[in-house]
Amino acid sequence: MGKLHDKTVKKLIKEKPSVRHADGNGLYLMTPKRGDAYWMLRYTTPATKLRREYTIGKVDDWSLADARDEAAKLRLAIKREGADPVQERQKVNQNPFKTLNDLYADYYELRKREIESHHKEKSLYEREVAWRIGKVELEKIRPVDISEILRDVANGYDDNKPRPTLSNDLMRLLRNLFDHGIKLDVTRFNPASPFRPRDAGGEEKAANYPMNEDEVTEFFTKLRVIPAQFSRENYLACALLIATCTRKMELLAAPWSEFDLENRIWYLPEERTKKRRAIDIPLAEPAVEWLNELKVRSCGSDWVFPARRISKKARTPHVCENTLNHALKKLFEKKLFSFDKRRVHDLRGTARRKLGKLGFDDNLAQRCLNQLPGNRTDRVYNKHAYFEERREAHEALCEWLAPIVRGDKVSSGE
Repeated sequence: MGKLHDKTVKKLIKEKPSVRHADGNGLYLMTPKRGDAYWMLRYTTPATKLRREYTIGKVDDWSLADARDEAAKLRLAIKREGADPVQERQKVNQNPFKTLNDLYADYYELRKREIESHHKEKSLYEREVAWRIGKVELEKIRPVDISEILRDVANGYDDNKPRPTLSNDLMRLLRNLFDHGIKLDVTRFNPASPFRPRDAGGEEKAANYPMNEDEVTEFFTKLRVIPAQFSRENYLACALLIATCTRKMELLAAPWSEFDLENRIWYLPEERTKKRRAIDIPLAEPAVEWLNELKVRSCGSDWVFPARRISKKARTPHVCENTLNHALKKLFEKKLFSFDKRRVHDLRGTARRKLGKLGFDDNLAQRCLNQLPGNRTDRVYNKHAYFEERREAHEALCEWLAPIVRGDKVSSGE
């Protein structure tokens, strides 16, 4: 036990006979003539042997017992870890990242350089995290706070339906965000690190369901006869997604300036790809024909797929990312097709599957999808773009696809 007692502390604060009152082991009650009484720990730094004075807190906020406990923890850290509480507090005070929102703002700038879909992550953070714990100090966020968010999103809350996949996305986002904080030395631990999919939305199955040849034939045949429900622009977009093996917004947000139709090349820049890898995509003759038709339909726009409605509130000058999704979703809800629901992204998977059936090896097929095969050394040193080989693959793909898109009679290949 120390020298001080609770009654003694109250008496000393009231009388203020002197500024410093020792409790023992470096802990002092400070009773300045002006201002509030507070607890102070005196210690010697292990490395430099400097005498330091560290303010624990005001007596109104810290009882004698609490001050002793805190002083004991600090002394233990100083002895075992060589900690310097004064220096660490200075570092915290100089830290520009006080809250989770502060940290996310820096993390977002990093993600803008890394992935094309950074705006989706930002929207997810603002909808599900910022209003809950965004203004909380980093060191005060605990795993239970993360757990509550993940469970709410997975199970549904208020008027929101259960969204297990989104809960998993949120879990990965928070883990990466706090890892970023650790790298910057602004937080000591990652409260999201213990969580796995079973703690959020559950294990996910690979959501890739490519169509076989019969399904592709049925798909385009039925889409072709309902132009009022599925526009010609949407129809050609589906065909081009297979023909070019690209992702949805790589095509739908493409400006005409990226295309050299005369030489049949699409120069897709790195800033518009998911993995930040530029690629020159060879265009087969049918793909060029579809693009020429779209050029006429775009009526002089700078975009291959200009926004359908001209409005000051339009977020983008090209069609938004949900346009094609919603159009397909409505048709599958009406049971228009004999096969199960497919997503827009499954068109890319369909192209990958067909390239394999056409006899192209996995290495080349992956490169057609702008995926780099092999180990890290191969990715760094093997700079060969396989352009001519990819041109052959795209032409073979379109040789199969074009008759289906045109509506010619084709026989089943499966």
